[in-house]
Parts: sequence; structure tokens; C-alpha cells
Amino acid sequence: MKKLNCLVLGFVVVLFIVGWFSYQKFTDDTYKAMSIIPEQHKDIPLYKGLKPTNRNYVIRGNHWKEVYNFYLQQLPRLNWKIAYESSTLNDNDTQNDWAGGFISRWRKEGFDGELSIWANYNQLEDQTEVVFDRNQNPPR
Repeated sequence: MKKLNCLVLGFVVVLFIVGWFSYQKFTDDTYKAMSIIPEQHKDIPLYKGLKPTNRNYVIRGNHWKEVYNFYLQQLPRLNWKIAYESSTLNDNDTQNDWAGGFISRWRKEGFDGELSIWANYNQLEDQTEVVFDRNQNPPR
């Protein structure tokens, strides 16, 4: 009788675990609010260490300058042309450089729309947040 109870309990536990993982898989909304997902494009590299959340990518610590320089170097190598770029490094206030950010817009032949990438350092959560967006009707 004890063996049967243990067997039934083990079966219930396994069933619960399988159900939990299945629920997590079917309700995964990691990319739900993103208009573009870099992992699905060969020509949009992802900075090492960035992890997707519901609306953006994050990495622990203040890495916005490294992310900024990474995309300024890597995207032109993949035939992207910069349409607009600005960062807190471009102004005369050096006080905001450590916790600043950037915005950039990119165009490429054959890409439908314009790729926007922006990032900032969130001091409260000690993380760099990066957003990738596709603008279907870019300004000319």
C-alpha cells in the first residue's frame, strides 16, 4: 500500500511539473511587445549579454556606451546606413555621460522600414535597457 501511495504521489508531482512547464511555454510573452526581434534577422547582431524581456533587452550594469559603439561599428559592416544618431556624449555636459543613452535610426536596402535602436542606463535597477523598433513609415 505504501508503494502504491508513493507511486501515485510521484505521478502527481511529475504531472504537475510537466503541466507547469507546458503552461510557461504556451504563455511566454517575452517578445510580445517587440516590433522586431534581432535573433530572427541575420543582419541585426545582438550585443553579447543582452537578454529579452517583454518590451526590451537588458544587461546588468552600465553598458550603454559599449552597446552604442558596438552598433556604430557592426551595423555598417552589414550594409546598414545610419539615418540619424544622437547620444548624451554629443552634448557639452559631461555630467550626464555616465548615466546617459543614445538613439539611432538605420536604413538598409531590402529592409521594410527603418530600424531604430535606443538604449539608456537605468540607475535604479542597475541595468542597461536596449530597445529595437521597426518604423514602417520612416521620415525622409
